[in-house]
Amino acid sequence: MVVACSGTTAGTATPGPSSAPAASSSGLPVPTVAQPLPASVVQGDPCKALTDAQVDGLFTNTPTRDHAADDTGVAHACSWHDVDRGSLVTIQFVYAWKRGLTDVYATQAKGGFFKVLQPVQGYPVVAYGPSDDRSRGRCGVAVGIADNAAFEADATVAQSATGTGDPCEDARNVANLALTTLKGGA
Repeated sequence: MVVACSGTTAGTATPGPSSAPAASSSGLPVPTVAQPLPASVVQGDPCKALTDAQVDGLFTNTPTRDHAADDTGVAHACSWHDVDRGSLVTIQFVYAWKRGLTDVYATQAKGGFFKVLQPVQGYPVVAYGPSDDRSRGRCGVAVGIADNAAFEADATVAQSATGTGDPCEDARNVANLALTTLKGGA
């Protein structure tokens, strides 16, 4: 947004707040995290980001955890799935995001899918990916927990539910559960 001014007004200039969002490469402001969590909460085991009760509540059938946390080369990831229904939940502690959501916002320059969502528990959330897979029942969201740390929650809805809702809201719900667990361990 561009604001034009005309004329002059007497007075003293007052600096704005120091926590103003920085602009991303696309010009969108990157939100700052008002009450940051220690970055160390996303340096542990992502399989512990969701409790057994939280995971059970996400699935109709008893889910299977794929295996111990994987190192993908940019993140430590843990997934749970219901093979019969085709649903999947993944939590990724992305150690490649040294600048938190700023690194996610930078992906906009590459194209793909990007949508700012409502914050979760006061923490900024953005849905993003190389393509918009919502019509296929898939979405990934990044949650900024500090200006230098973020994590990702991914959701794939059951095949029977594809096209009936927004999987980004499902991913946002998973992020909310994980955030509750992470805040408890902070």
